Amino acid sequence: MTNHVEEIKNKLDIVDIVSSYINLQQASGNFRANCPFHNEKTPSFMVSREKQIWHCFGCDKGGDLISFVEEYEGIDFKEALKILAEKANVPLTGFSSAKKEDHSKLYEINKEAAKFFHNILEQDTEASKKVLKYLDKRQVKKGSIINWQLGLSSESWDGLLRYLVTEGYGEEDIFKAGLIVKKKDNSGYVDRFRKRLMFPISDTQGRVVAFTSRTLTGIVYDEEEFGGKYINSPQTAIYDKSKTLYGWHLAKDVIRQKKYLIVVEGNMDVIASHQTSAKNSVAVSGTALTLDHIKLIKRYANNVILAFDGDAAGSRASFRSISLCWQEDMNVKILVSPKGKDPADIIKSNPDEWLQFIKDSIPVMDYYFKRIFQAIDINRADHKKVAVQKLLPIIKYLKTEIEQVHYLKILADKLNVPFEILKKDLDQATSFLEKQDTVVQKVVQDKKDSATLLAERIFMIAFFKNQYLDKLISELDPDMIIESFQDLYKKVIIYYTKHQNLEKFGNFEELSDEEKEMWIRLSMSGEKDYNEIKEVDLANDFQHLISRLKKESLDIQRQGLINQLRQAETSDDQAKQDEISHKINLINKEVYKLQS
Repeated sequence: MTNHVEEIKNKLDIVDIVSSYINLQQASGNFRANCPFHNEKTPSFMVSREKQIWHCFGCDKGGDLISFVEEYEGIDFKEALKILAEKANVPLTGFSSAKKEDHSKLYEINKEAAKFFHNILEQDTEASKKVLKYLDKRQVKKGSIINWQLGLSSESWDGLLRYLVTEGYGEEDIFKAGLIVKKKDNSGYVDRFRKRLMFPISDTQGRVVAFTSRTLTGIVYDEEEFGGKYINSPQTAIYDKSKTLYGWHLAKDVIRQKKYLIVVEGNMDVIASHQTSAKNSVAVSGTALTLDHIKLIKRYANNVILAFDGDAAGSRASFRSISLCWQEDMNVKILVSPKGKDPADIIKSNPDEWLQFIKDSIPVMDYYFKRIFQAIDINRADHKKVAVQKLLPIIKYLKTEIEQVHYLKILADKLNVPFEILKKDLDQATSFLEKQDTVVQKVVQDKKDSATLLAERIFMIAFFKNQYLDKLISELDPDMIIESFQDLYKKVIIYYTKHQNLEKFGNFEELSDEEKEMWIRLSMSGEKDYNEIKEVDLANDFQHLISRLKKESLDIQRQGLINQLRQAETSDDQAKQDEISHKINLINKEVYKLQS
């Protein structure tokens, strides 16, 4: 956003600009007209003076005063800006970029928090002794505890908060850093992390930006888990889990040297791996590998080893990570550890065994061929059919025809089937990511469609009446919102936490064009649909929608876990079945709370 744009918008009123082109009629606080961009008999074009935006519910176009002039005059951004600059009496002497927002205080606060947690771990207390004993049992070395800044969160409800305040930081900034949460009665704040083993998460420059925390139930404390086994920092202005890899700051130089990296699943796996020569290891933080992660990796290396536990490499979620790597022309190998053993367990028993697993990792397609052919008898026609049904959808996904033909020939040779027959079947096959059980697909899709509608209604109310944003942010994490709304919601959280309103959110430089259009559409829809609704009815409607969305989110999670449970039952993995069943029970409890 340029300084000129800000000045022009501050000096002009969108209602005055639009009404100089078309006839606007006032309607319930907004202004309405027949849309100038498509033919209509009933007015569906609306302008909001309060938000300085416009939107047509007929053709779905919308924007600010500059985009209106662009659209109406059929000119580009620069030409529209010249017209409006003249109206605003603002001389255009060149475009200078606005100063980037300073987040230095958030980095300082997270750095101090890491020191605070680490100091508690080093104190001579019963709790710290038990945690250190646990880490020693996991064979985490003293040097690793220091290097990774491992810590222990306070037993007090506000220990970190009080410490940071005495260090001169305000509650608002501590809240923006994601380290405290509002009390339910809004009377103040409490620490987000309490009685937990703390893992600081750093950005690419080594600055602490967030935390992962592990419950200490059964290790230090006897009370029931509160909030689950792991609790992570929320989305903040300096932390986005879809762009952050745990351990990257310590691994990146080794990754560049070795020209490959290993992606494991847990924080302890990364730390354990760094205690061996495999210091080119990182982990995702509460999410699957994303395109942003892969683009970061690609700047340093073009080769990735994905480490999976047991049969996890065959799951759809794993294949999505693989497919994203392929999309960026990266070479991917698979490392599969024994059932029930993660990398940290292997390293604890025998570090050299872990290094051998890394050496023995194999290309993705070789892994799938090996896995499937180990389970069939190639002398049986029905087994050949199974192999074809499983492998063709994966071959179909390969990026080039050369790769497809290569693996199709291998499959034809292994099965002793004419290549031409398999080629014909390949042409008719559906790629792996599109192929799934139709019944499950319909259930999940119905849930997603419902979740989309719920998210839209919730945002319409929150954008229309900003007093509902506090409740929205405190009750719904971005992960609970359907994916198509997540990026917008994350930016809403960042902007609202800083400004406590969305008055100029449309000017937020971090917004993409698509997100800005979505915000405008939802804002104007909220004003259109809820303007005449009584406040008490609006509040009740909002709470009902929040509860329904939470339940929908939990239902989708539960359905996914049920599918995983079926896989675990098929592979006779009792430990995995127990773990998944426990997660399903926790979700059932949450659903029960929402229904009671």
